[in-house]
Amino acid sequence: MLLSLCPLSRPQQRLHCGGYLLPQHCAGRGRRLRRCRTEDVCRQLDASSCHIMAAFSLRNDLQRDIFTPQNERLLAVSSVWKASRKRKEAILCAAVSLDSWGKVSLVTVKGLKGNYKLSSCWSATELSLVDGKDAVKETAEFHLHLDKVYQWETNSPVEKRAFITCLWKINQRYLQDRVKFVNITPDILDEVLPWQHCRVSEEQEEEEEGFQELTAREAASVEQLMEESELAMSDAEAFTQVLHVTMANMDQENMQAMMTSELQAEQLLILLDQAVEELGQIEEVLTKHDLLLQSVQKKMENLYRHGALLQHVDHNHRQMCTELCHLVDGLTLSEDHVRVLTKGDLDNKEHVKACTRAVTALSKCNKTPLTAGQRRLQGVAEQLIRFENVRQIFEQRLTQHIINAVMQQGLVKEPQREGETLLKTENFHRQLLEYTPLMSWLRQSSPQVFQRLTQVYAENIGKLFDKQMKDFFHAARLQLLGVKETQKSGAVPCATRDSSSGLVPLRCDRRASGVVQQVLTQLESVCVMEQQFLTVFFSLDSGPKIAESLQFPDGRRGSAVDQAQNCVELKQRMRPHSWGRFSAAGAPPEPGFGEQDCVRAVLGPVETRLWSVLSLCEEVEPLSFLSTLKVARLCLTHQQHNPAASFCCSLLQGALQLGQCSLRRYTESLCKEMESVRALKKARPGILPTVLRLEEFVKEGQTVLGGSEQCWGLDKAYIQLFSTAFHTLDSLSGQSTRCSPLVVKLLNFHRLAGFLGRVGLPKLGPLWEEAKERMAFQVQEYVRAHLGQPFGRLSDFLDGVRRCLAHGVREEEVCFQLAYSKQELRRLTALHSGQEVQRTLEVLHKKTGRELSEAPALLQVVWTAIQQDLEAQYRRFESIVGRCYPGVGVSLESSRQDVQEFFRALNKNAKPGS
Repeated sequence: MLLSLCPLSRPQQRLHCGGYLLPQHCAGRGRRLRRCRTEDVCRQLDASSCHIMAAFSLRNDLQRDIFTPQNERLLAVSSVWKASRKRKEAILCAAVSLDSWGKVSLVTVKGLKGNYKLSSCWSATELSLVDGKDAVKETAEFHLHLDKVYQWETNSPVEKRAFITCLWKINQRYLQDRVKFVNITPDILDEVLPWQHCRVSEEQEEEEEGFQELTAREAASVEQLMEESELAMSDAEAFTQVLHVTMANMDQENMQAMMTSELQAEQLLILLDQAVEELGQIEEVLTKHDLLLQSVQKKMENLYRHGALLQHVDHNHRQMCTELCHLVDGLTLSEDHVRVLTKGDLDNKEHVKACTRAVTALSKCNKTPLTAGQRRLQGVAEQLIRFENVRQIFEQRLTQHIINAVMQQGLVKEPQREGETLLKTENFHRQLLEYTPLMSWLRQSSPQVFQRLTQVYAENIGKLFDKQMKDFFHAARLQLLGVKETQKSGAVPCATRDSSSGLVPLRCDRRASGVVQQVLTQLESVCVMEQQFLTVFFSLDSGPKIAESLQFPDGRRGSAVDQAQNCVELKQRMRPHSWGRFSAAGAPPEPGFGEQDCVRAVLGPVETRLWSVLSLCEEVEPLSFLSTLKVARLCLTHQQHNPAASFCCSLLQGALQLGQCSLRRYTESLCKEMESVRALKKARPGILPTVLRLEEFVKEGQTVLGGSEQCWGLDKAYIQLFSTAFHTLDSLSGQSTRCSPLVVKLLNFHRLAGFLGRVGLPKLGPLWEEAKERMAFQVQEYVRAHLGQPFGRLSDFLDGVRRCLAHGVREEEVCFQLAYSKQELRRLTALHSGQEVQRTLEVLHKKTGRELSEAPALLQVVWTAIQQDLEAQYRRFESIVGRCYPGVGVSLESSRQDVQEFFRALNKNAKPGS
């Protein structure tokens, strides 16, 4: 169909060409045609058919003659002339190239008697501004800004609107919106770009209410109709008449179709009535079925209630069976367990194991969870009473058995053989360890009874250990006092051994160090063994609450021990030294809470007795603290990962601190003693006592702590002591009747240098070099002091010659000075005969041998230095005479070879005497 009888409510766009409404196939790409009512279309076609045909003719001619040869398609045409001038019409066209996309051009065409000629041409890219002159009032004038501003005027505002609309579309599609439009009526933009607005005004909807855009099928029908009609292009009135006839025929066909559909509607109503009757019948059947379903639902609800009741009864039955099985299984103790708990022999190992299994079962029965209602049951109450009676009976039997064993062990006195430890408790511990599971059960079952057992053990075994410890430390004191008396009297007695101690006889030399080693070693064994037993037997490692609950006799906690330990720590903090430390690897393990109190309650105040013995060892042998450090460190290293050695590690830790304090005190006292040596008072001092003590200290340190001096800071102590010794020797003053300070310095520096070279400690290497330098300096001083100027006035003469040379006097002119003439040289040379030189050397050799008799090696060094110095003086004399007195022929009576013979003779005579 060409036109539709139903108007559309949505607004549509109108496409114009030269101010006229065009069909879609004539308007080109994107142009649309509105459908209107039948009467409006006919009236419009009657009024403007001539204009349409003229526009079609003009557009077709321009496309054929101008743009088709250039392979372009015409988009819009408009008749224009320049404003404010004489009217000279031209045709303004917009065309797009078919060869290259986006190439749009604006051209003006002049037409003369049906012939069209291209006048001007611009590219659309040259267009920069489109000015509509007035945005409110519709005018036919507009301006285009190309290479210049062109002011044109069209036939009507409608034609101007159509052309500007085409330019807007070109700008949007091909020019990326680069052209600016000013003074343009807003409704032009609304028609061209409806997608830019969310809605259309109500006025535009009312204006275009009767139009509807042609569909593709309708446009094709219109185009086909115009092609089939020969009058479409030549005679518009005839074409209109044909359209009227066609529309009338179509209306008649529509009316006939409507009449036919009325009969079909009546038949449809009859069928609907029949369907309503059938629906009524179906509704009656459904009502009957609904009543039947309601009765079935009631019966199912009754069945569900009965089923739930049966399930509840079955659940109660199963729960009751479960509870009964729980009570029977949890509260059943076999007769064998009851018999072994009440009548079993605790001395029999098999019965002890059976008792362990029985108490485990009894504990399991007692731990069976019971509610208050279950406990009120008669059978349950009787079983609980029975379990309690069995528990009390076995508790009394076990407690009495352990107490008897402990008291019997406390009364037994086993003879101690030589080399054994303080108290041999391995068998006793092994016997009691069989009852460890039973003791764990007793601790959980009855803490008060368990506490009483611990007190009984501490009191009885503690008394035994107390006596053993007293005898042990008393024997150590006797052995040390025997050494002390030997030192006072000068005799060497044989060491005796107390029968109750575990000490082995030692030699009198370094006996205190041996006592320290034996005491610490045996204490380590006893303490570790006893703490390990206490930890396992009394379950001290089960947690702090268990250890806190244990109470031991207050009189055996060793308050004096804590005071001694605090005193040592206080001194350590007040006098910190770099060597007062020990390796972190030897730190004792963290003790369990209460373990040390348990061991101390059994072993007694071991710390106080140990500190007393160690102090006595230092009085007898001042360097015994080195053995204390060594043995304590070895024991700590051995026990550092043993959790049952915390008490032993605390003892060894205290011994280490005492040893470090003793090391510090010994070092300080030796330093003070060295610093106090300022003047020589003895007739023959020789080697200073402090130097001998220093050597003894270093030797003992190497012997005892060889390889670990740096760990204990001994290397720094050595450096401090040797530095103090050097400073003391340098500042030595006074004059002895038989020995000068120079000789004392020389002897002691030689002794220290030789000792440092033999020690070979890397840290003492710089001190060794320093000692050798100081000894060499003292040798030079000794030679300078004893040899002096052996040539007397001749030496003064030679010194004067050297001074002249130093003041610039030439060597050949020295002999012309009166004081240094050749005659004076001959006179002084004649005074020194060979016998006088030999006699001087003999006297010097005797004096040197008498002063350095304590160090033969040093005597040889000094005598060699004297010989070298004397030969050097001979060489200097010969050199000066040869340079300043050539040809004089002056020389000493004894030459250098004679001097060497003198020294060889003296050395040869000295060997038999030495």
